[in-house]
Amino acid sequence: MNRMTRIIRHGTGLAGAFVSICLMVASAWAQTQASTGQIVGLVLDPQGAAVPKAKITIVETTTGFRREVFTNEAGQYRAVLLPAGRYSVTVEAPGFQTETRTGIEVNVGRAVDVNFTLKVGALAEIVEVTAGLGVDTTRSESGALVNTLAIRNLPINGRRFHDFIQLTPTVQVEPQRNQLSFAGQRGINSNISIDGADYNEPFFGGIRGGERSNNAFTIPQESIAEFQVVTTNYAAEFGRSTGGLVNAITKTGTNELHGSAFYLLRHKELTVEDAFGQLSLATQHQ
Repeated sequence: MNRMTRIIRHGTGLAGAFVSICLMVASAWAQTQASTGQIVGLVLDPQGAAVPKAKITIVETTTGFRREVFTNEAGQYRAVLLPAGRYSVTVEAPGFQTETRTGIEVNVGRAVDVNFTLKVGALAEIVEVTAGLGVDTTRSESGALVNTLAIRNLPINGRRFHDFIQLTPTVQVEPQRNQLSFAGQRGINSNISIDGADYNEPFFGGIRGGERSNNAFTIPQESIAEFQVVTTNYAAEFGRSTGGLVNAITKTGTNELHGSAFYLLRHKELTVEDAFGQLSLATQHQ
């Protein structure tokens, strides 16, 4: 009897460990999905029939990151876990011309539709097309995307990237708590993630080093590549909060040596006086 009890306890312990490992793997997978993008599409022949087993080659043009997938029997393909960036997509299938789409922008947390209608011909014949802006038809979420160009060029006081979040409709700062509020909800109900990891202030909520302390450490604006703000209907991989979410990713290296520098001057002579005739700030240098 004691031996049977030990066997049952041992089996229960192994089962518990297995379940824990599965939950950790699922959590890591969900975080990775949240900080990357996808390219999905359909490959058809000139008559509109599906082209199965077509080879899809996806290349990030600045880093050389490469991914190969194949279409299924319905001519569909999906490439997931793609770092944000600019891609080219090439499709090859026996009996059809090879076709390449360039200039495809993949953004954090979004899927881009890239569909092909192949022309009959030899593989040696290549058709190259420069893609326009992609549309994510797989999600119904509401929000905004702030890309690298906007982060670099839009004026901002303090060079804190999360100040740009207020450009999204229904997002504002609570005057009493100085926290970001999504559609009137308290800042503690928001979810902030950077590169798929939790970046919430553990006690008050909101972004770490952000609204509760303007002088505390936070991720510098220069390090942020882009970020996604979602106010409603966000996907299951985010979860956690009843308010909105901010999904940011940091910059990555490329195959070329490059860098950046900035200088910001706010001179007191260029500022306006307040209602009492006083300058609102002294000269600041950054």
